[in-house]
Amino acid sequence: MPKALVKRKAKPDRAIFVVSVDTELAWGSFDHGGLENYVGHYAQEREIIRKLLDLFGCYDISATWAVVGHLFLERCAREGPDSHNHVLQPEYSWYPQGWLSHDPFSNAESEPFFYAPDIVDAIVASRQTNEIASHTFTHAILGDPECAREVARSQLAECRVLAKQKGLDLFSVVFPRNSVGHLDVLCEEGFLCFRGVERNWYHGLGLSRRLNKLCHFIDRFLAICPPVYDEVDCYACESGSQWLVDLPASMFYVPFGGLWSLVNISARVRQARKGLSEAVRKKAVFHLWFHPVNLASSPLLLGGLEEIFFLVNDQIKQGNMTSMTMSQTASHITAGL
Repeated sequence: MPKALVKRKAKPDRAIFVVSVDTELAWGSFDHGGLENYVGHYAQEREIIRKLLDLFGCYDISATWAVVGHLFLERCAREGPDSHNHVLQPEYSWYPQGWLSHDPFSNAESEPFFYAPDIVDAIVASRQTNEIASHTFTHAILGDPECAREVARSQLAECRVLAKQKGLDLFSVVFPRNSVGHLDVLCEEGFLCFRGVERNWYHGLGLSRRLNKLCHFIDRFLAICPPVYDEVDCYACESGSQWLVDLPASMFYVPFGGLWSLVNISARVRQARKGLSEAVRKKAVFHLWFHPVNLASSPLLLGGLEEIFFLVNDQIKQGNMTSMTMSQTASHITAGL
């Protein structure tokens, strides 16, 4: 049975910039036509990641890379020593094909959109402070009511095993589709923090899916100041000596395509600037996030991100802000609890 977690508030003592990068390749969209629609984007993702690593280094940005666990693999097979049959997979009524229906059970050379140990190695080798976080093993939607807690545990535990094989510890979780669930399992597995849902001006209004999308577009088009967090929720884990910290999103850096093409780069940068200024004013956390694959929708998007990172770096140089990974932020905020 899931355990109820005791919650309390904690405040950062300074402005903190957090950026999390959802690194998925084909795993992020296989269940809704990604392999048919985004192959060209997947093909650009490795080069985009290389450029992002350069930008983080240039502007002294500490980043959290939420990597799908399957990407750690060099190869896998249906049976035998390379099998991952021990990892439980979710069963969703809305996806009757089976969650591994697109797993090629092949290798990185043949199927580079499903295996990416080279990306993990590049992140680890970067000269800048980078954290690798869990994004579950196969992009499982943990907050879906049909996702059992033992599936969540198995998915997260396998990510930690694979990370250990590369000498890494995982302390942060980014939930696929931002579908938060099974927080007690995160506690039991030793995680320190997760990225929570963006608490924008229309959050919690109970809007329909269509109205929610409309508000999301208006928010970006008008560059409304994104939410920043001068206090965060901290959940006391059963051990009593560990906290699980909710670090909610502030701003999703949206791709081009459809209506988003009407939101120009200057509006995206302007919205981020407002959030950064508000974070400095309130001594709050500003949490930016995106997918590398999103940046393939226009060459202008990387330029916009560089403008944002320049603004962050300027605040850092003035002593107004600190750039931290998710786990660094969680440890800093809970140090006095």
